Amino acid sequence: MFSHVSFTARFLALAAAALLLAGCQTAPSQVVAEALSIASAPLLRQDAFQGVYEVAAAADGNSVFVATINGFEPQNAGFIHRLDARTLQTLQTIQVPQRSFALGLNHATGTLYVGNTLDGSITVVDAVSGTVRGVIPLAVPVRNAKGEESVPHTRKVIVDEKNNRIFVTSPGQPGLVWVVDGNTNTLTHTITSDGIWTAGAAYDEDANRLYVSQGGINEILVIDPDAGEIVGRFSTGDSTANTKEGSRHFFINAALDAKGQRLFSTDANSNQVYVFNTASGELIRQIPIEGAGLLDVVFNPERNELYTTQRGVSRDRPGGTGAVTFIDADTYAVQRTVDLPAHPNSLALSPDGDTLYVTVKAPHGDKHPFWRKDALDSVVRIDLP
Repeated sequence: MFSHVSFTARFLALAAAALLLAGCQTAPSQVVAEALSIASAPLLRQDAFQGVYEVAAAADGNSVFVATINGFEPQNAGFIHRLDARTLQTLQTIQVPQRSFALGLNHATGTLYVGNTLDGSITVVDAVSGTVRGVIPLAVPVRNAKGEESVPHTRKVIVDEKNNRIFVTSPGQPGLVWVVDGNTNTLTHTITSDGIWTAGAAYDEDANRLYVSQGGINEILVIDPDAGEIVGRFSTGDSTANTKEGSRHFFINAALDAKGQRLFSTDANSNQVYVFNTASGELIRQIPIEGAGLLDVVFNPERNELYTTQRGVSRDRPGGTGAVTFIDADTYAVQRTVDLPAHPNSLALSPDGDTLYVTVKAPHGDKHPFWRKDALDSVVRIDLP
């Protein structure tokens, strides 16, 4: 891993040298002060990325990884950027062979798993050197009634560090869950959901249970990853069928409080966070989130807090912008919101739970009031008080 201290030293030295060579009258001490103020700012935004998606924090707390793409065409590659955890300056850029969306990081082995959503695979990257070790195909191509071939998409990538396994969801009809052996980089189980749009996931290492969120009658599935079988189901009781028409909810992402036996899941349809008891499957609470387009959720056990992103747009509000919401996980009360236009996307916590990282996407359509030609996506660092 790059050292934050060594990076800062190199950054300051190069900045001072550049100013001196350019004949600038700014004193080196001023350059140092400005760079240090960036690193110490409680909230920092870096607008520097094209096609940004998920973010993951390194175990040493010195850097974060961000997945990006430069286009949706099949021939496009993906890019993983390693950023300084404080200044968000790019330390390294890794090109991967397929379009990169999701990230799962095994801190124990120093391995980064990249979800190639549109290609039905994951890419294996050495998180220290940046070397691409290979691509693991997961999806089997299927043909529709017209004879057209497509590949089931991958979505969330969750790592089981204790057993060196990777869990990957696929939001189809029906949904799928793949279990990959990280020692051999081989697929061990393909689990077919009895619901639709299997999307979010969270893993309880102590109980050895994988929870996946989806749409349909049973919005949460409980999976035994050793057997590759569904062993439990949580349901709101609101949906009537495993179809688009019969599904009242779409639980798009999930987060786990293993110690408190709670599962949190964001419902994209009702814009609420649903809280389940993992021991009983009982629905504990529904937390309404102001805005539209509820998406990601992260639980912070160090502070007993919950964080969500909402994109701010829906069919009824196509011109909106989004925010990050901070929730007290004891009382389920919303503590505050931070507006981050235009569309906050994915979340990640630093290992010590003191810093929250957010990816923010620029509007795609030129009808949006914040649309600008060639606008870049962002990564935001928020220090938690």
